[in-house]
Amino acid sequence: MAKKNPMQLECPECGSTRVRHSQPKHFGETILDVLGFPKMRCSECEERWTESLWRFTEFFYARCPRCMRLDLVRWEETYYHVPLAWKIAIGLGAKKVRCRPCRTNFVSFRFIRGKREWDNTALDEEVIEETTISLEKQP
Repeated sequence: MAKKNPMQLECPECGSTRVRHSQPKHFGETILDVLGFPKMRCSECEERWTESLWRFTEFFYARCPRCMRLDLVRWEETYYHVPLAWKIAIGLGAKKVRCRPCRTNFVSFRFIRGKREWDNTALDEEVIEETTISLEKQP
């Protein structure tokens, strides 16, 4: 059995990890969303439920605004167009964060749980070195 990822939301009905933020249907759900109780929807079984973002152990960590995951990486400013408001926030100390599963870039002043750097190199230096050597040996 696969190990459960504590930084990922799961559907309470089917257990799928393909969940997303659901649009509020009325004003009451909008208020709950602002207060930290967003409605989530499963992409597999279309189940809709309320998720609490007020878990004390996860309160100080950044979450993806689209899928609410906590497993995030950092991104480089050179590869993306950065809006002016984000540049100001980065200048004030916000971190550049990317959710790898849903490919959303955002900035956050919160801590990053499971902090990893974005791997923008496709090959190891060893592989590049071996390829260079093998190309030089061929006539």
